[in-house]
Amino acid sequence: MARALIFSNFLTKGKGSVLAPEHSVLHEYNSVGPGHWRANSYSPKKHIGIIDLMKRLMACLMLRVKCKRYDVLFADSTITGLLMSVLFLFGKGSRKLVIGSFNVPRHRKGVWKWLAGRLFRKVDHFIVHSSYDIQLAAKLYDLPSEHFTFWPFVREYPTTGDPKDTYLFEDNSPFILSFGGNARDYRTFFEAIQGTDLKAVVVAREYNLEGLSIPANVRAFCNIPLNECDKLASKCLFTVFSFDGSEPSCGQISIVTSFMLGKPTICTNLAGVQDYVKEYENGLFVRINDADDLRRKMLKLANDQQLQNILAAGARNWAIQNTDPAALQHNIDNIVTALVS
Repeated sequence: MARALIFSNFLTKGKGSVLAPEHSVLHEYNSVGPGHWRANSYSPKKHIGIIDLMKRLMACLMLRVKCKRYDVLFADSTITGLLMSVLFLFGKGSRKLVIGSFNVPRHRKGVWKWLAGRLFRKVDHFIVHSSYDIQLAAKLYDLPSEHFTFWPFVREYPTTGDPKDTYLFEDNSPFILSFGGNARDYRTFFEAIQGTDLKAVVVAREYNLEGLSIPANVRAFCNIPLNECDKLASKCLFTVFSFDGSEPSCGQISIVTSFMLGKPTICTNLAGVQDYVKEYENGLFVRINDADDLRRKMLKLANDQQLQNILAAGARNWAIQNTDPAALQHNIDNIVTALVS
């Protein structure tokens, strides 16, 4: 029986990671959070700031000490994985390192590519949320593709119920929801919805909205609590995710949240979302930076109740088939077994 330690920056005291099998007969799992050194999940800038980087480093130093008694360490993100790889340069032993939610870093050229490639060789396995990430990372860093496992993003079931009135329109009219920060293109979304009879709520990061004029039929907020964003998703007509193309693999968390709540989505057609969105099954695709295409698709879905029902059923079906924590945890058990055998 192996011992595995799972670290998550978002873990609160008394809760376990979604990756940790609750009743494994094969291995022992423990979950740990950063405690005082939790990095800010709502960074005002697109890139991690020096304070949050130092917090992550301190959390990793703490983790380096704690993991001495474990055979496998799961790091929750690429940044944590890279920092642990640096610390493991000074001695890793037979311990295995897994990045539990891997995205290819933004900097992919020159010295950054070389450095990341060397550090990723300290990682024994990567869990990715897009099959495209396997192709990209294996080619970019010359890593064996068998070191990767694709698994759709799994989260706790979203919070449902009525959102606070402050986030809604005064007349309580139906609305579309667009939320998230990574590689979003709210400029195209605003251009597409402006002048229509549609209404929308946007939940973004500050940097997403810099320099943009918010249309009168849109209510925009930044960094609201996750449970309130979940509630908005549970009450919306459907979700819209417009991406700017700077990251080919993004938006999976937002899409999965939509599907778990039975909400179809309209999103930019990128490689990283094609494992999730199936055209006219659970959502609709639009061309990148094409406001006219997005406007047509939003009006089509808003005014076609039968299409809404078909795509909503497809969204719920996708969630049933792909977001079961027990299935994910069984997969984690298999990964640990393979690593320590």
